[in-house]
Amino acid sequence: MRLRLHYKATRVGGVIKQVLELEQIAIHPSFQGNGFSQDLIERSLKLVKSHLTNQGSKLKHILVSTREDNDEQKLYRKVLGAEVEATISNLFSANEVYMVARHI
Repeated sequence: MRLRLHYKATRVGGVIKQVLELEQIAIHPSFQGNGFSQDLIERSLKLVKSHLTNQGSKLKHILVSTREDNDEQKLYRKVLGAEVEATISNLFSANEVYMVARHI
């Protein structure tokens, strides 16, 4: 299993707020369909929020990009509440969607 995350900071008022980019989730094919992706996201999100709190900042949004035909969009909606904000045609090997979770 692998999860790649990146932070981008901005100051809103006196508080530093972070936008977290969920870049990649990889689950070995023999373990797919067992809820590991959801568990990985949920556990990682708890750790990220704790880390940011310890630094005196807060999580503002989560940005996810994925292929338009990727079924994982359902997972991002369910676990993060992410919604498609933009679609870029033929960006890589297919259309790419950018999803944003705003109520974290």
